[in-house]
Amino acid sequence: MEAFPFGARYGSRMVRRDVVPAIRFDVAAFGELLAEPSRVAILLALMDGTSRPATELAAFAGVSPQTASSHFSKLVEGGLLTVEKQGRHRYYRIANDRVAHALESMALIRAPRPELSRDDPSAALRFARTCYRHLAGSVGVRLSTHFVSTGLLVCRPGRYDVTPEGAARFEAIGVESGRRLSGAPCLDWTERRHHVGGPLGVALLTRFFAEKWLTRAKDGRAVRLTAAGARGFRDAFGLALG
Repeated sequence: MEAFPFGARYGSRMVRRDVVPAIRFDVAAFGELLAEPSRVAILLALMDGTSRPATELAAFAGVSPQTASSHFSKLVEGGLLTVEKQGRHRYYRIANDRVAHALESMALIRAPRPELSRDDPSAALRFARTCYRHLAGSVGVRLSTHFVSTGLLVCRPGRYDVTPEGAARFEAIGVESGRRLSGAPCLDWTERRHHVGGPLGVALLTRFFAEKWLTRAKDGRAVRLTAAGARGFRDAFGLALG
C-alpha cells in the first residue's frame, strides 16, 4: 500500500495527485501550441487587438494558406483564437484578455538581451506599443507611474483604483465614467514594470487614438507619439514625453 494514497509528499507539503495532472496537462497543451514559431507569429500579429483575415496572417507567418489553416484550427480549438466568417473570408482575433496577458507574460521568460540602440527596429516597440488593447512600452509605464505619483490612481494589490481627481482628469479628455473604471497592473515585458491594463487601460488608449495623441505604425504593434500627443499629455497630465 502507498504511504500517501491521495498525494505525494514534497518536503513538508502534500500535493494532491488528483489536482496536479490536470494542471500539468493544461500547461503542457499551452506550451505545445506555442512551440511552433509560425503559430506564435500569428498570435503576435493579433496582439494589437485587431481582427485579421487568414490570408494576411499566413503571409505574416511566412507559411502557405494550407499550412496556416492547420495552425488556425489548433489555435481556435486550444482557445487562443476566435474566428468570425464574413462571406468567403475568415477573420481571426485573440480570444480574450486572459490569452493576451498570458502571451505578454511569456515574453518575460527569456534570456537577457543587450540594450537596443535607437536605430534598432525593435526600439519603436520598446518606446510605445499596444499590449492587446492598452498602452505598453516606455510611454505606458511612464504614464502609470505618473498617474500614481500625482494621485490620479491608487495602486492596490492586483488593481489600480481611480481617485476623484483622476476621474475628473480622465473625464476631461473624454473617458466616460472615469470614476467607476478600474485598471489592472500589467507587467511590461520590455520595461519590467507595470503599465495600466484592464478596462481603464482600454478606455485610455481608445481616447489617445481618438484624440490622435498616438497613431498606429503602418505594420506591427508599435505606436507613435504625435506632436498633438506631446502637447496633450503635457496639458492634461503635466507629463513631458518625447
